[in-house]
Amino acid sequence: MRRTITTAFLGATLALTVTSPALAAQSPSGSTWTAKSDWSLLVDNGRDMDQIVDGSTKTLLTGEAFQRKYGSYSRDGRRIVYSDQGTTGFGAQIWTMNADGSHRRQLTALDTEAVGPELSPDGKLIAFQTQGAIWVMKADGTGARKVSRDGYYYGTGISWAPDGTRFAVTRGTIDERSGEPYDIEVVSVRADGSREIALTRSGGDKNSPAWSPDGAAIVFSQALDGGNYDLWSMKADGSGLKQLTRTKDIGEQDTVWDPTGTAIAYAAWAQQTETAPRVMKAKADGTAAKSINAVGYPTSWR
Repeated sequence: MRRTITTAFLGATLALTVTSPALAAQSPSGSTWTAKSDWSLLVDNGRDMDQIVDGSTKTLLTGEAFQRKYGSYSRDGRRIVYSDQGTTGFGAQIWTMNADGSHRRQLTALDTEAVGPELSPDGKLIAFQTQGAIWVMKADGTGARKVSRDGYYYGTGISWAPDGTRFAVTRGTIDERSGEPYDIEVVSVRADGSREIALTRSGGDKNSPAWSPDGAAIVFSQALDGGNYDLWSMKADGSGLKQLTRTKDIGEQDTVWDPTGTAIAYAAWAQQTETAPRVMKAKADGTAAKSINAVGYPTSWR
């Protein structure tokens, strides 16, 4: 599961990920594709929040190991909602700031950790997670309420549909003996928690669904039969399932779309030779993948 991989990453030495023949092999020989040059990507490296603009990296927030800095841009790119250690409440809480890192303000002060915030497309709502549950609140931090169903585990990685009426997330059944989730599927849920619909029914382990900007497709990470995590895509109704990556001994997850819907960024790591993921960029169909020389998990692209 995603949390297992994350734990291994946070305890790693980042300098070990500078080179990787396996990842370099993903870039097809002779490929001339390049993504749109005017872009800005947020990357959670397990300690800091980095902002990568046209290949240059700026650290927006600094922290310590195990203090995740998951950030999400507003649609206009002017502000970011993110998770960070709270000054009140328990552990990580939800914050907001300007896109340049200024004017930081804490939004939640819950008695449980709050992580993984995602702004709705109209900027009016924030969906976030607390210990396997999903919450939604107004963008100013008021009116927070749990919208997920009891008795299930909801995995990290929330993605709003472009029309803002629903979001995609993963949901697993909880084993009564071990407390661990199983049969993890991608589901879509209305913003008020109603009409939860399972989009996949294959079992196994899935995480980090990402809705395309045009609303037509969802990309997610899936591991079958204990194998590596690969990227898969499907139509928004769950049909048309297609495997995008098939890289031996390399895992991929945490996809984000570029605003045009023509490219994706994601985290990839060679399980036998690397202890931390590097950020990859590819066409929307998973081809022409290449490293952008950054370490961590991409969380938002504008």
